[in-house]
Formats: sequence, structure tokens, C-alpha cells
Amino acid sequence: MSVTGSDDEESPQIPEKAIRPLGTLHLTVGVMSFQSRERLDAAVAFLQSFDVYGLLKRAAESAIEQSNNCPASSRDGSHLINEVIKAPQGEGAVPPLVVSIKGLQPMHKPSSTSILYASPQDSSFRLQHFCLALQAAFTEAGFLMPETRSLLLHATIVNTIYAKEHRKRTAGGGHGKQEKGRGGIDATDVLEKFGETTWAEGMRLEKVAICEMGARKVDKEEGSEEYLEVASIDLP
Repeated sequence: MSVTGSDDEESPQIPEKAIRPLGTLHLTVGVMSFQSRERLDAAVAFLQSFDVYGLLKRAAESAIEQSNNCPASSRDGSHLINEVIKAPQGEGAVPPLVVSIKGLQPMHKPSSTSILYASPQDSSFRLQHFCLALQAAFTEAGFLMPETRSLLLHATIVNTIYAKEHRKRTAGGGHGKQEKGRGGIDATDVLEKFGETTWAEGMRLEKVAICEMGARKVDKEEGSEEYLEVASIDLP
């Protein structure tokens, strides 16, 4: 993906600082806001109490139920789902969540969007159901801020909120569809060129984590950033 200032005039251009560092890639399940340390500690304890193996089995059951109502061509991962359902409980018994990160889509209209993202693809069809279960549990427990939109799992590749000079020129920025593309770019050419790109394959999802908002620099290397982890639980 080209950035502003590239010598290739025919290549779509993106403000350099808008391209997110590799260490910041994540899938957001929900946003939390705590007024006290006690509430954060309670959320951490709630996370660490989860039976992830049971959740993954239930996600597989939901996926197989959904696939029964889909055309046969969409059931490529049914054998993996059955493996999960039949597996004994416990560590090492449940196949890991393995995804590919593919495509490039605008969060707003292509001609004026502040965010471009890629979608996770899970051949076992468990990921969406697993994350919905996590979201529902944390919302019911009062830890997640209420969300009226459907859960859109995505890895942000470009966000112009981080390109300060671009934002000054376009007056805006943010995250999510409600931002209406403020601080946006015309991504039409970018989407045409990179819309079918496979960014990563065979990535095992390692954990579910509570992280602080806002990525931080982790060392002196240019563009090296990560989200600060507060607590996490490992996935199989």
C-alpha cells in the first residue's frame, strides 16, 4: 500500500501515519469505561472466570445450527465444527481459533472514509459466535458499554485520526460508522487495488484481553506500537 509522497503516481496514496502498526492489530468485542479501580478489578476477575473451552464448544454448536440453514457451499468448515463438539473438555482438546485476514473495506462511503479495515475469516465459523457470547456476558454483567450496532469484527488497517496533518486539512476523525467519515480520504482507488488482498493466513488467536484505550510506543523503533494489556485469558 502506497503512502503520500510515493514516487509511483499511479498508485493509490494514503497518509503514512494513518496506516496502523502491525502491533496494534486486534479485534474489538466491546468498549469498557470504569469510574473506579474496584470495577476494573471486578471485570478482570470476571474475564478470568470464563470457561473458554465451554464457550468455544457452544460457539461450534451455534455455528453448526446456522450452517444447517445455509447452502452446502458455505459449509466448508463443518468438519472442524464437529471436531469441536465431539472433543472432550479441557486444554488441548479443542482446536484453536485460526483465522485469515482478508480484503479491505471502508467504514464509510468509499469516496470519503476515515477508516479502512480487513475482515477475519474463520473456516470453523466459531469466531463470530464466540465473540458474541463474550460480548453478551460482559454486557449483562454491566462491564461493557451498551452497543446498539451489530458486532463487526475487523482489523483496522488505516485510520486517518492518527494522521494529524491530514486531519487538520479535513477537520475531523474518529472510529466507527457514526463518525460519518470525518477526516476522510477518497479510498476508491485503494479499494480497487487492495480490496481482495490477503494480509495474513493461518493466524492462531492467542487470547482474549482487556486493554487500555490508545496504543502506545513499545520501543524506539519507528512505528512500533501496541495496546497495553491489563489482563487476559489464553485461548486453546
